[in-house]
Amino acid sequence: MNRLTFGALLSASLAFWLTSGSVFAQGSKFEEARTHIEKWVQTRQLIARRNADWRVERESIGQTIGLLQREIDLLKEAIDKSEQVDSEADAEKKRITLSLEDLKKANKVVDAALWGMERQALVLMARFPDPLKDRISNVRSRIPLEKKDLRGRSAAERMQNVVAMLNEADRFNSAITLAIEVRKDAEGKDRQVQALYLGLGHAYYADQGGSFAGVGVPGAEGWTWEVKPELGSTIRKVIDIYENERSAEFVPVPVNIK
Repeated sequence: MNRLTFGALLSASLAFWLTSGSVFAQGSKFEEARTHIEKWVQTRQLIARRNADWRVERESIGQTIGLLQREIDLLKEAIDKSEQVDSEADAEKKRITLSLEDLKKANKVVDAALWGMERQALVLMARFPDPLKDRISNVRSRIPLEKKDLRGRSAAERMQNVVAMLNEADRFNSAITLAIEVRKDAEGKDRQVQALYLGLGHAYYADQGGSFAGVGVPGAEGWTWEVKPELGSTIRKVIDIYENERSAEFVPVPVNIK
């Protein structure tokens, strides 16, 4: 009871004190309160505008981030493709390098084989008769004699030279060839004769009168010729038949096979 009475008395005293304040003081407090309320309202409005602006800006920033993320994804995809292309290019480069190394090794083998074939071709050409040598003179000039002569010559070109020589030799060996040549008689004098080659195996020669004649056979150092005056008329008859100056007939001639 005493506590309730004291509280009521205190409340009544405060009310009396507030009521007993001056009219001017009450007006001043009211104006101050209203000013604070207006500032609070302005602050709230400013905060609301700031929030609205932030929402708009946040949405814009979000769209920008989305675009940038898409560009990043596209760049990553392009980088991945580029790395893949680079990897494939590196792999292709390695394959090409390996292929080039294989080609270089193969070229060395081919060069060695061609060099040996060219040496054999030169040996064979030295044994050819003069008419065939004349036919292959251009090919002969293109075959290298020394290693330094290989500069600027491709393997294909060198092979063509060897093949061309063999083709000409094969054609000559598969036919009968008549050529005008010069042979030395028993006294060492030059005599013009007609030489009839039976391929690359045997040859006969005779002058127009048949008084000077002989036979020829291939050898290691070239063709060797032997005077056979006793075969003059026979060889002359064979040559005349070949030139259609005499009717065809069977004419036996000696053949020396080694």
